[in-house]
Amino acid sequence: MRTTVRAGRRKVEVRHADKPLFGPDGATKADLADYYARIAPLMLPLVRGRPVALERYVEGIESPGFLVQHPAHPRWVRTLWTSSGRMMECHEAATLVWCADQDAITLHSWSSRTPRLGLPDRMVVDLDPADGDEAAFDACRDAAWNVREVLSELGLAAYVMTTGSRGLHVHSPLRPEVDDQEVRRLAKAVADRVAARAPDQWTTRVRKAARHGRMFVDYLRNGPSQLAVVPYAVRARPGAPVAAPVTWEELDQLRTSRDLTIDLERDECPFAGIRRHARSPKRALARLERDEGRSVPRPRAGQGRG
Repeated sequence: MRTTVRAGRRKVEVRHADKPLFGPDGATKADLADYYARIAPLMLPLVRGRPVALERYVEGIESPGFLVQHPAHPRWVRTLWTSSGRMMECHEAATLVWCADQDAITLHSWSSRTPRLGLPDRMVVDLDPADGDEAAFDACRDAAWNVREVLSELGLAAYVMTTGSRGLHVHSPLRPEVDDQEVRRLAKAVADRVAARAPDQWTTRVRKAARHGRMFVDYLRNGPSQLAVVPYAVRARPGAPVAAPVTWEELDQLRTSRDLTIDLERDECPFAGIRRHARSPKRALARLERDEGRSVPRPRAGQGRG
C-alpha cells in the first residue's frame, strides 16, 4: 500500500504505508508520516540548520535498528558539510515525512547549527535512570530540578523534555561562543555539581559497573560530532512514545518519560523562543572557576565524581 502525504508545499509518497512499525497492533508507517507532518511547525525550528542522523527500523521495532549518518536522499533534501562528511538537514516538513518513508523512527542531531558548526548553541544534560518505572522517574524528575538550580546559579537557562525512553533531557540554550570541547567541559562541571548533591543517588561515572545502581548524570551528549535525540522525535518503543518538550509545571504531572506519544497534539511548543534565552558559556565557565578557585577540570572518558 502506498499513500501520499501533503507536507508544506510538497507531496511525499510513503511506501508500504500500512506496515506496522511498533508491533503487530501498533502505529504504522503512515501514522509515523502523519505525525511528523503534523508536528513539523513545532519541530522544525528546533532542528533546522543542524546535521541530522537517522535511526532506521526497516522491520519495525521488534528487529534491531541502525544509525545512518549519510543516507541517499532526494535532490531537494538539503545537506551540510561537517567534520563527519556531508549530512542531512531537516529544513522543511517534507524532509521529516521522507524520513518516515525510510523507516527512520528517530532523528538525532548535533548541538550546533550552520553557519557556526562546532560552536554549540545548546548544552544537553541527559538524566538516564537505570529503570523505567515510576519510582525511577520520580528520582529523575528530582534530578532535573537540581540541574535547573545549578544552571541558574551559573546564569544559564534550563528547558526540559522527556526522552520517550526512560529519562529526561535538560537543554540549556547557549550563545555560540566556544567549541564543542569547552561545552562538554561546562556540562561535566554542571553534572558534577548535581551529582555531589546526592552522591548516593546520582553519579557522573561513565562506566556502568562503577555506578552501583545510581542514576547517570550524563554530560557526554556534548562534544565533537555528538548526537542527541531531536525534540519531538518518536522513539523506537512500544506505544510510539515521543521525546517531548514540556514545561516545568507539566513535568510534575508526568508518570514516566513515555507518557507523551505519537498521538501528541499541540498548538504551542514549550521550547518556543528558547534561542532568545541563550546565555554565555564563557561567563558560566568563568563563574565556575571563580567558585572553585581553580580551572574547571577537562573531562576524560571514564572519570567523574561519584
